Amino acid sequence: MFSVALLAACVRRGLKVLSATGAGARADPTRIRVADLRESTNDPLSRAVRYRLRKDHGIEGGIPVVFSLEKPKAKLLPFKGPSGEEENPSDYQVVPGFRVRIIPVLGTIPAIFGQVMASYVVTQLTGLNVQPEPIVNLDLDHYRVLHQRLIEHEESLFGTAMQVQVDVEEVMYVAKELWHVRSARDQFAKDVGRGMWRSVNELMLVRWDKEKPASVSNLILLKFKEADEHESRTLEEIKELEPEFYERVESALKRAQMDFGL
Repeated sequence: MFSVALLAACVRRGLKVLSATGAGARADPTRIRVADLRESTNDPLSRAVRYRLRKDHGIEGGIPVVFSLEKPKAKLLPFKGPSGEEENPSDYQVVPGFRVRIIPVLGTIPAIFGQVMASYVVTQLTGLNVQPEPIVNLDLDHYRVLHQRLIEHEESLFGTAMQVQVDVEEVMYVAKELWHVRSARDQFAKDVGRGMWRSVNELMLVRWDKEKPASVSNLILLKFKEADEHESRTLEEIKELEPEFYERVESALKRAQMDFGL
């Protein structure tokens, strides 16, 4: 597959590249997203590209891709030769492996794909910090669980939950927008499992700085064991021993301050 080889070559050479999956057989412009290739688990073409990259080139992800969450509404049309009879498409390929059959396309969707790609490239060239919406599928009950865990943890650790300054909607913002429903220590994991279908079974929100209230700008998402380890250390120790992690968390929490005007 030529596109796979091209993507692999860009990764090997350290060249920035933006990919796009098929816009055919889609009609909903509101479901177009930009995410890492490994996040686009529900797109058939993206799955195929990801499989070939991993199998043939050992590349797991790290490539931004524009894709649609909408399921394709049609398949490749059957190929008919000059006689009107269905024939083998490979007999008519100008280049080996080049697709001959077509798929129905609503003309506006490829145009929107192109506009999204152009906007993404412009923001990258100008250094504008854009935070793509995480591709996760959780309902409100999952965030209620995280909220309740936070309250119970505060009561257990401090004897009261009076310092919990977030509601369920703000918990949703912290968990989804800041931490992508993934441990703060696991933001760049290669294996994202089921992609958009993530679990909160082993996750909880805890204060970043124990001296400050549990607010949107002072909460991190961690696994249970990580939370215990975090609360046994001071921020000074974390800053000294793990400067990259410290700066990453501080940057995320500053974003929360800006978003909420704190």
